[in-house]
Amino acid sequence: MTTQIDWPDLLAQLSEPFPGDVIQWRAGATSRDRKRAQALPFVDPRLYEDRMNRVCPGDWQVIFKPWGESRLICELTIHEVTRASTGEFDDGDRVAQGTAAEAQAFKRACSKFGLGRYLYEIPIQWVDYDEEKRRLQEQPALPARFLPAAPPSAVPMLAEAAVDADASLNAERAEAMKRELEKLGVDKDEHRSFVATVLGRRVRALTDLSEAEALEVWNAAKRTRENLAS
Repeated sequence: MTTQIDWPDLLAQLSEPFPGDVIQWRAGATSRDRKRAQALPFVDPRLYEDRMNRVCPGDWQVIFKPWGESRLICELTIHEVTRASTGEFDDGDRVAQGTAAEAQAFKRACSKFGLGRYLYEIPIQWVDYDEEKRRLQEQPALPARFLPAAPPSAVPMLAEAAVDADASLNAERAEAMKRELEKLGVDKDEHRSFVATVLGRRVRALTDLSEAEALEVWNAAKRTRENLAS
């Protein structure tokens, strides 16, 4: 007897954003003086595999096929439905480039099922770049809409929640936000400048923030604290 697949539910689970702390960033295009670079987000392909092992265990498989001299085709099959995409070799070590091309083809095929697709929609941000070390010097803040929905208990300042994400912070919640930022190492005199850096706009007071923006700022402060501790 064939099991009926609830595709809308399956695709919704595959499409769920990854936790913010697993997002990595690599340098894309650089400025003319090579001091700034586009920060492009990515996730280790093993986490894509973990997601499929959780959502559709035993019912997915991949096949890689060469395409000419410089490309690979990845065919990803989930519950007998196949989607395919390609990855390209660059100049350099063919072993390392083969691994990169395989990962690229795999993740592109996954995106056709919604998995990791949202990463292509994250606005491009420019950050300081170390050309000698070929790496970004800072980690961008990830907008809240590209993070998985957090249960209220996971975010202390929203622990009261079921709040309207578009509603502005009231005075009580703005004070809670101040306390949380200070716990995460953001000095009270730097609250507004930190918010401006994260959101790209100035605010007169924390009561100017919406609940969703407050969560975005809190997540950015938490990541900054974790990066300093690592």
